[in-house]
Amino acid sequence: MTLEEFKAVLLEADPKAKRYSTKERGNFTVWREYERLCAFADGENQGGWKVQIDRYTTEENDAVAEAILAALDAQDNIAYQHLVDYDPETETIRHIFDCEVG
Repeated sequence: MTLEEFKAVLLEADPKAKRYSTKERGNFTVWREYERLCAFADGENQGGWKVQIDRYTTEENDAVAEAILAALDAQDNIAYQHLVDYDPETETIRHIFDCEVG
């Protein structure tokens, strides 16, 4: 799976998701690739990418976070870990999806 294909999967779940950063405030999603996976075969790197999606929300049951989770579950070539963090100062919930895209 290419990064463009990954982006398409994410945009189906959240059409407003942005790569790297956004000027949005309140509830928003950003994503970025942060490491190239190395898996060589036939002299070429067949590996994918490590990608992190951050969904910031003030809603306990955020529909977009659920949509991202469902979109990732539906893909055979994306492994992920889902973590949830909370900032009491801003009362913001952060859903962290740490993905390996292959």
